[in-house]
Amino acid sequence: MVAGVLNGRLVVAGGSQFPKLPNWLKGEKTFSDRIFTLDGLDSEWKINPGRLPFKVANAVTAVADDKIFFAGGLDATGCLVQVWTMQAQGDGFVFTRLPDLPEPIGYGAGVITGGRFYVAAGLNAADSKMPSVHVWSLDLNIGKQSRAWRREPDLPQPGVFVAAGAGVNGKFYVLGGIGFDSSGKAIPSKRAYVLDSTAGKWERLPDLPSARIGVSSPCPVVDQRIWAIGGYSAVFPGEPREHPGFDAQTLAFDLTRRVWQNGPVLPTTPVANRDSPGDTGPSPMIGAPCVIWNNYAVVIGGEVRASVRTTAVLGWPITESFVSPP
Repeated sequence: MVAGVLNGRLVVAGGSQFPKLPNWLKGEKTFSDRIFTLDGLDSEWKINPGRLPFKVANAVTAVADDKIFFAGGLDATGCLVQVWTMQAQGDGFVFTRLPDLPEPIGYGAGVITGGRFYVAAGLNAADSKMPSVHVWSLDLNIGKQSRAWRREPDLPQPGVFVAAGAGVNGKFYVLGGIGFDSSGKAIPSKRAYVLDSTAGKWERLPDLPSARIGVSSPCPVVDQRIWAIGGYSAVFPGEPREHPGFDAQTLAFDLTRRVWQNGPVLPTTPVANRDSPGDTGPSPMIGAPCVIWNNYAVVIGGEVRASVRTTAVLGWPITESFVSPP
């Protein structure tokens, strides 16, 4: 989903789901334009009467200047090029369209850092087995009429999608994801890179302890550590109905020492009904947005098994220590 904090409210919108049946029972995937808000930690979720300009899931989303930015993504027609901002106006929201991406991008990674909105990797078509290495950025410090997407140095090969992004001090980090080999076999990635726009090149960082696909993005940065929450490390070879769920171990990259550390273990709830398209959880998730809100790192929804979405919302108080020695 698209997510962020506007005027102190937690705001999430869009996303995809299998509303009636999971995919192994020929359930149909649908896309949403609905908007949900949460006023405070002790409040109830509200359904806002407004809607996104279009139905969208898996867009690159980030927050800056009291706006939620979202770029690309997917709908029922495939990968998208549209880029928008979402801003609070009273109890509702206003939307402003920015220059389209130079190419359709679904399942991309991105952040806002150093005054630029970065969008990287992903797929140009929903059924593609050739993930992109392209990287684009948009300068947010100049007037709207002068904005244009700039091509940045390509990510090192091979391309990935469903990677995670993080931004620190003007640098753009890309973590994990999944690609394909020459035969079309899926290859999970444990690679990590950082782009220094001043140097104009990518630097490879120490690999993650294990591959991570679909980590909550943008990754929160707490105490000079990039926090990787959720995702999975290996492609399950069995039937979708028997999917065991995703990785519970969270990871943190220490920016000072440049080492990976273990974070808290995500809660896991036994599966109540394997043929349900929804699960209240909580369980380790993939494809869920992460937002810093009221001193919590908050992860909203996501997928907890193949095609099964969750309504769970998890928060970790960022004032508490969450790392353990590597």
